[in-house]
Order: sequence, then C-alpha cells, then structure tokens
Amino acid sequence: MAFYTVLGGKGFIGSEVVQQLRSSGVEVFVPEKEDKRIFERNLGTVIYCVGHGDCKNNPFKVFDSNVFLLITLLKKANFDRLIYISSTRLYMNQTCSNEDSDLTISNIDERKLFNLTKLTAEEMCLKSRLNTCIVRPSNVYGLALNSPLFLPAITRDAINLGVVNMYVRPSYEKDYVSVLDVAEMIIKISKKQSVCGEIYNIASGVNVSAEQIANILQRETGCKVNWHPCESNEQFPVVSINKIREEFRFSPRNVLEDLKSMINDFKKVL
Repeated sequence: MAFYTVLGGKGFIGSEVVQQLRSSGVEVFVPEKEDKRIFERNLGTVIYCVGHGDCKNNPFKVFDSNVFLLITLLKKANFDRLIYISSTRLYMNQTCSNEDSDLTISNIDERKLFNLTKLTAEEMCLKSRLNTCIVRPSNVYGLALNSPLFLPAITRDAINLGVVNMYVRPSYEKDYVSVLDVAEMIIKISKKQSVCGEIYNIASGVNVSAEQIANILQRETGCKVNWHPCESNEQFPVVSINKIREEFRFSPRNVLEDLKSMINDFKKVL
C-alpha cells in the first residue's frame, strides 16, 4: 500500500496535499520540524512542501528551507520517490515559460535569492540520480486566512478594513492556480512511474491583472481600492501548461470565477 511523507504538511499547500491523500485512504506521515525520524525510517513517497520566501528579513531561513533540508534528505534519508515543489517565479522577466526554457536571474530582483535557491534545489534533485521530480506551481490561491500572499492578503483587507492598498500597477498580471488543483496534480504526478527527472508547471495557463481582481473585490465587498505608485519591473509570461495538460488531462480552475466564492468563504470565518 502507498505511503507518503509530507514535509511542510501543515502549510498552505502541504495541508491540502495531506487532506486529499488521507481522504483517499492513504497513510500519511507529517513530521514536525526537526523530527529526527525522517532519517530513521522509510519515508515512502516524499512531497517536499517546505519553503520560505522572505529574502529581506530572513535570508538564512530561505536557504535552509528551500535547499539545505532538501540536500540533507537526498544524502541521508530513505525514500522511494521525492516530489520537490519549486515555483514559476523562475520565469519572471523571461520570454518563455516551458519547463525546458533557459532561465536567468535578474540583478535588480530584490528576491533573487528565492529564485537562486529554487534553481539550486532543482539541480540537486536532478543531479542526485535518485527518483525525484519537480513541480513549479504558479501563485497559489485558496482559503488561507493568515497567508501574507497577495491574493489572500488583499481579500482580508477588503472584508475587514473596507480598503485595499495596491502596490502594483493595475496592468500588473500573473498566473493564479487553485490550491485544490495543485494538490491534486502533485498526487497524480507522484503516482506516475515514468516521471523521474521530469519538471512540470502547475498553473492556470492564463494571466490575470490586478485591475481584474480589484474590480471583483470592489463589486463583492464594496471596498475602496487605493493604487500606490509602483516602480517594479516584474513581468511574467503566460505559463505554459501544455506538458501537464497533455500527460494528465489537466483542466485548471479560473481564479476570477473562484474569487467570488472565496470572498464568501472568507466572510464566514473572518
């Protein structure tokens, strides 16, 4: 019988992976931080959901979460397969977003450490010669009450404060993908035997602008939206999902269609 270990299993993505696995009757081990048992037992299929992105305030944690723990697992742990969760942020300011596209680091990117650590972790997986696979989710949304991520944060502000402060241009756009889709596809990928060494984008395949999101927040909550000056040069190409769509018949949800119900869910618990 399949057995899974989900590292970071209490986080946003990890907890949804755990829930979907357990609801299907699968045994799941969710170790606490610094649990030594991860080096003492067979971990089965590992879903590596550990990660950190605050490069300004905690760069050492970014490295430890995104790279160091992974390397330690690759060297010392006993597992059948490992799925590493990377990010489509690697495509920022790139012209292409295929899984095999060349990638560069922007020197003016204040969070370039995040991209560097994700790329390093990906390469360590590939070079380890172990049974590993990499997934690159885009910007994940869902009912994340305390998340500092863009979409949950502005949704909370719209409901609680009646005001949303936007520090991006109205035309700023990127891809958003449901946490339900991300977890489902991670599990499907983990069950396919021929994915060793593969990389998969998990995204909606459609960019959505900040203005489109703001319009829905205003309509559903009556909030005021303040647009602040922004000098960011971040640009994201539309993420290619051709590979995962062809291999797994992936049909993602649309964030604009889901946002109204997400606002209603937030209202019930906030």
